[in-house]
Parts: sequence; C-alpha cells; structure tokens
Amino acid sequence: MNPSHRIIINTAATYTRSVFAIGLALFSSRWVLNALGQTDFGLFTVVGSLIIFISFLNSVMAASASRHFAYAMGQGNPEEVKRWFNAAFSIHLCLATGLILTGWPLGEYVIANYLTIPADRISACLWVFRISLVSTFFGMVSVPFIAMFTAKQHMPEIASWGMVQSVLTFILAFFLTQASGDRLLWYAGGMAMIPVFVQSCQIFRALFLFRECAVERRYWFDKKRLKEIFSFAIWNLIGCLGALLRNQGSAILLNIFFGAKVNAAYAIANQVSAQTNQLSAAMMGAFSPEITSCEGRGDRERMLSLSLRSTKFATILILLFAIPLMTEMEYVLKLWLRQPPEYTAMFCRLILTTFLIDRLTSGYMLAINAHGRIAVYQATLGTSLVLTLPLAWLFLKLGYPPTSVGVAFIITMTVCSLGRVLWGQRLLGMPVTKWLTSVLIPCGMVATAATLSALLSRCLLSPSFSRLVLTTAVCIVVSLLASWLWALDDSERGFACRAGKRLVGKASLLLNKA
Repeated sequence: MNPSHRIIINTAATYTRSVFAIGLALFSSRWVLNALGQTDFGLFTVVGSLIIFISFLNSVMAASASRHFAYAMGQGNPEEVKRWFNAAFSIHLCLATGLILTGWPLGEYVIANYLTIPADRISACLWVFRISLVSTFFGMVSVPFIAMFTAKQHMPEIASWGMVQSVLTFILAFFLTQASGDRLLWYAGGMAMIPVFVQSCQIFRALFLFRECAVERRYWFDKKRLKEIFSFAIWNLIGCLGALLRNQGSAILLNIFFGAKVNAAYAIANQVSAQTNQLSAAMMGAFSPEITSCEGRGDRERMLSLSLRSTKFATILILLFAIPLMTEMEYVLKLWLRQPPEYTAMFCRLILTTFLIDRLTSGYMLAINAHGRIAVYQATLGTSLVLTLPLAWLFLKLGYPPTSVGVAFIITMTVCSLGRVLWGQRLLGMPVTKWLTSVLIPCGMVATAATLSALLSRCLLSPSFSRLVLTTAVCIVVSLLASWLWALDDSERGFACRAGKRLVGKASLLLNKA
C-alpha cells in the first residue's frame, strides 16, 4: 500500500475511534461523577496518580520498543525485529515483577501517611491502589505486543480494540448508577478488569498475526539490544518524568492544599484534555511509524517533511474542537455534568491551552525520537517540565487560587515547545523559519479566525444549546476554510482534491451497483 494512503487510512481509523470514545465519555463521565460524588471521584484520581508514578516506566519503555521495532522494519529485516521484540518482552516482564514487589508497600505507605483522605475512606483507597497495581502489571507485560501493532501500522485494529474498551467503560459507568455497596471499589475493579481483558485479547492477536512476536527465550536478555533499549528509554524517561510530575504531582499538590473536591475539578479538566488529545493522537499515531521507518531507510528529507505536516495537521484537528469548547465551556460543563465542581471551567481552559501549545511542536518529538539522539534533548526539556511542580507550589504557597497550577503548566510548556524547535534545528537541521512559516503562522491565523467567529456568536446570542451548536458549526467551517486558504500548501491541496475525487468515484460506483 502507498505510504500516503496508509497514513490516511490509519488516521481515519483512529480518528473515528476517538470521536466514538468522546461521545461515550460525555455520558459515562457524568454518570461516574454523580454515582461516586465529588469526594470519591477526587480520591480515585489522586490514588490513581500514585499508580501512574509507579508505572510511568510503562509508557517510556513502550515508546522505546515501538521505535526500535519500526526502525528495524525500515531496514527490512524480520529476524532483527523478532530479536528486538524478545529483548523488549524480557525487560517488561522483569519491570512488571519489580513493580509489584516495590510498588505495593511504597504506595500503601504514601496513602496511609501523606495524602489528605477522610479516615473512613482510607481502607477503600488502599484497595483501589491494590486493584490498580495488578492491572498495571498486565499492562506492562502487554506493551511489546501492542507496540508491534503500532510498528506494523495496524491502526484500524488498534482502533477497534479501543472502541471495545470504550463500550465496556460506558457499560461500567451505567452499571455504577445502579450498583449498591461501595461504588468506589466497584469502579476501581471495573476500570482494572476492562483493560486487562482488552490487552489479553491484543496479546493473543499479536501472537497469531505477527511471527515476529514469537516468544523465544534464546533472544531474551540480549545485552546489545538491552543496552540500546535502556539507553533510549532512560533519556526518554527524563521527558516522561517531567510530564508525569507536572500532571500527577499537581494532583497531589492540589489535594494537600485544597482537598479532594478540587481534585475532582482538576480530574474533569484532565478528562476533557485527554478526550481532545485522542483526536490529535489519531494523527500523530498514524504518522509516527512511517516517520521512524523513513529514518531507518535513510530518507531524512521525507522524515522531516512528515514531521512538520503531522504537527500542522494535529494542531488544526485540535483547533476544530478546542476553540468552540473553550468558548462555551461553562454551558458545556452544565449540560454534561449538571453541577460541575468549582474551578472546573477555568482548569479546562488552561489545560487545553497548554495542550495546544504542546501540539504546535509535537512533530519534533517524533522526528528526534526517530533519529535516536535524544540524551541532551530529553534532559533539557524534561527539566523544563519538572519545573512546573515547584512553580505550581510557589503559586499555591503565595495564596493564589487552585487554577494558578494551570498557569504554571502554560509557562513551562511554552519553554518546552520552544526548546523542541531549537533542538530540531541543532540535531536534524530543521530551520526555525521553516516551523514558523509551515506551522506557527498558518495555525495562528486559523486559530484567530476561528476564535473571532466563536466570540461573535457568543456576543450575539444568550447561552443555549442552539448557540452551542451554532458556535461549533461556525468554528468548524471557518477553521476548515482558513486551513484551506492559509495552512495547506499547493501539494497538500492537490492531494486533498485527488483523494476527494477518488472517494466520490467510489461512492458513485457503489450507488450504480446498488
């Protein structure tokens, strides 16, 4: 299949999955919040953040595994891919075992001695932690298998399993509204069992589909490959640790300063950002394997071109929904949650702004990871993200409101994004002016046009569902028109026209046959 067509198919599959998941999440999140109440919902978030602290190696090692798989595939050596797979599998099995042995007592100690938890809920929170820890064990073991789907660019199947998980989570949320007993424990158990079931199915599918996933102990603990995987992962760890401390450390800070109810507002804002992120991740996930394979083949020019395009398209996809959402945030939250916790709307706006700044340079992450020389890059940018936590602590200590944490997010993410651009120029020869003319200025013009159209609707009409629909529709139309005029270059417009003609031709053929 033509690489460009594969990217389009992969993007369409993951984008459809993302929209489907968002639709279900809009209902299920409200049910969960109403069923648990603000206190238990906030407690689930903060206890879950401890799990993320302990298991953040999961995402780091997954990125390392996917990168090495895709790079080896670009070189055209299936046996080499199998060796990389078994090396990665042996690492994840050991890490998952270590997680249980060290994470269990450490997490229980932190919950019992440091977090602000009502006395009658400490026992429940301990069980939430234990259940989540077991789920994380299975998640870590499954990483090499799922990474193979990504490296092989089987995005439609990944999207299908994502839809299954979304449906099961939706069913769990509905069940929670009818359940008796401790709903926090029911929710924790369900949220642990669902990913374990889906990941188990993906493991069996990978064993069936990919001969590279054959588990062969003779390839375990390959010193050369273990060294390369860990070398890449350890430096990537710095960046992931920075993002981890920013997101989950802030949840713990807010819990210490303000208690569980503010955690609920922060958690809802992160859910909104996560759902929006799925739309962008659809684009980034479709581009990532091809970018790494291009680097493996030595096609640096195409790799850099795809990186900039993925950045631009991912940002535009977010703008389509983020701007009307930010404009109508109070009404959307009332429609969605009926009685959202205090500070939720402002948290949502600040975190979405942070996310938009991040997307403006997201392609640089893919390109530098594909290149492989990430040591100083990750150390520099990871440090800037880590600074979010002391900056947020300073704001809170000075008496600023909880939402000042979001301001700290924006400051450090701006520094991080500018750093990516500078490192892209240094490591890959990507000129800063190319980013300015290809990404920042076109996306800025699209964002400005969409924001003005949204504010016009807001000024002319009173809050209502009709205004929400009108604002969203106008923003999407204006964003698409502005993107066509200012963001796409001639080759991209030509490709879009050819793709549109092919779709119309296929639709006409199907209608004639019918």
